[in-house]
Amino acid sequence: MRRMTLLEVLAAGLALAACGDDGGETTSALDESRQLGELTAEEANQVCDDLKEPMKLAKVDQCDLIGLLNASGIEECVAIWRACLLSANEPLTSTRCFTYDFEGCTVTVAEAKTCLIAMAGTLKALSCGSSLDLLQPPAECVGVRAFCPSILENGEGF
Repeated sequence: MRRMTLLEVLAAGLALAACGDDGGETTSALDESRQLGELTAEEANQVCDDLKEPMKLAKVDQCDLIGLLNASGIEECVAIWRACLLSANEPLTSTRCFTYDFEGCTVTVAEAKTCLIAMAGTLKALSCGSSLDLLQPPAECVGVRAFCPSILENGEGF
């Protein structure tokens, strides 16, 4: 069950944005009090564009996650992490934005952005010494999980 929650967190982060580190605010001319399900296709794409920078994850952060997913202890995690960093593989990325998940979604643009940026922050804070309990969606995602779960459960794109 923990691994499924972890995969949901990773999937949401990767499915909506490309991966690096900025952590900055998002700015948009879009009225953020609007519900996702009310947006036009162009506006939904703007939400995705607004999230690209604040949700970027560096390869080191992704390697932390890969280590945690595949290791049974800290030493094994560190070994996996090192191998991941040294690999020629590019970081996991997905620039696709699944705006079809917005259909019928009643959370606001601001609520969705707050949730997804908090999820990225959780992923950026991971290390091999982290508890898997940290991988639960953050409190900022309670409304999104209740009223628009498809955003958090889309596992496509990686």
